Amino acid sequence: MVRPAVAPPPDGTDHRTGRRAAEPAPAASRARRAGRRLAGGTVTLAIAAGAVYAHTYVMDKDDLDAPLTTHAAAGAVAANGRFGMRLERVAVTRTIRLATPSNDPDTGAEVIKETGHVGTGDVFVVATVQATSAGDPLWLKEAWLHTRDGLDYAVSDRVYGIYRRADHPIQHGWWSELDYVFEVPKEALPGASIMVTAPSSNGINDDIYPGRYDQLLPEVSLSLTADDAATRRLISEMAESVRLMARL
Repeated sequence: MVRPAVAPPPDGTDHRTGRRAAEPAPAASRARRAGRRLAGGTVTLAIAAGAVYAHTYVMDKDDLDAPLTTHAAAGAVAANGRFGMRLERVAVTRTIRLATPSNDPDTGAEVIKETGHVGTGDVFVVATVQATSAGDPLWLKEAWLHTRDGLDYAVSDRVYGIYRRADHPIQHGWWSELDYVFEVPKEALPGASIMVTAPSSNGINDDIYPGRYDQLLPEVSLSLTADDAATRRLISEMAESVRLMARL
C-alpha cells in the first residue's frame, strides 16, 4: 500500500506537533523590553526620592521672607502682578538741592524756592522710575540699591519722602514718577540694580518674628545701567547737583 506523499513541514515547524515553533525574540526587542523595565524602575525611584525630599525640606526664615523678584533690563518694564515699573533715568551727583513750589499771591504764578541742599563724600544715585498699579493704589517706599557682590543700600533717609514723591500712591490706569535716592560709594555702581518691593497687605505686625507673615511679596529688579561701560560713563558725567522738588 502506497501512502500519499506528504509535503515536508516548513522550516521552523515542530515535527512532533505540526505547529509552528515559537521564533526566538530578536535581540533589539529584548533590549527594548529591558530598557522599559529599567526606565520604569528609575521613574519609581525618582518619585520616591522626590517625595522624601519634599517631606523633609523645610524653608528657613530667610527663604520664607524672600520676595518673588521680576527682573528687567535698563529701560524695560518689570511687571509682577501687583505693580509694573521701569527705570526712566539715573543721575549721579554729590549734592542734592531741595526745592518747594508755591504760588505768588499777586500773580498766581508758580514760584520755586530752594529750601536746602544735602551733600555727601560718596555719591548720591537718583533713580527716577515710572510705576503703575495693577489694582489698588500702592505706596512703593521700600527700595534698595543691590550691588553685584550682594550688598543692599536702603533709600537715603537724608531726603524726605515729599522730595522723592514716595509719599503719594501709584494708581491703576496711569504711570506715575517716583524718585529713589541712594548714598553709596562709586565702587558699588557697576552691575548694580534697583530693587522695589510691594508693601504688605495683611496688616499683621509680629514683634517677636517681624516680617514672618510678609514672605513672598512681589518685587522688581531694574538694572541700573546696560553694562559696565555705561556705568563708567554715568560716573564720568556726574552732575554738579540734582534738584528734587517737593510734591505736597
